[in-house]
Order: sequence, then C-alpha cells, then structure tokens
Amino acid sequence: MPKEKLYISSKLVMAIPMDECTFLTIKGEDVAGRISTRDGYKVTYPDGYVSWSPKGAFENANREVTDSEKVLMSPANEAEQEAPQCPF
Repeated sequence: MPKEKLYISSKLVMAIPMDECTFLTIKGEDVAGRISTRDGYKVTYPDGYVSWSPKGAFENANREVTDSEKVLMSPANEAEQEAPQCPF
C-alpha cells in the first residue's frame, strides 16, 4: 500500500451553523435515542453535495469570505480581471 502524503486542500463552500441532530433530522434520520448533540456546520459543496462537519474541524479549516473578496469574485469584475467567479 502506498504511504500517505500530506496535502493542502481549499475550496469554496456554503455553510450554516447547525447541530448534528438538526442536520440528521433534516436528512430524515431518527434522532430520538440521542442524549447529546454536537455543534457544527451543515456544509454544501459546489457540486451540490451536502454534509455535516463538527464545529472545531470546520472552524480550523475554513474562514468566512469577506465582502471585499466577494466583490473580487463577482461577474462584473471578470471583464476587468481574471478573478474566479463564486460558484454559489
């Protein structure tokens, strides 16, 4: 088996704070037997895939896009520069 290598990953995602039980309820899963729930985020990827991420893991790997960064990704700027368009 090949040895694991270290990678840096980055992508634009949409996310909303959401505890695990709420996420599972939205997915249609039964959460009646759960005693506790974890804070986290519902995450939507550019290809439409939706998942849930624990709060610590999400916040250590992501930061919110600033308003000035959103402007750089807007279609109006594409004529002026080669900025990528936000997929959402």
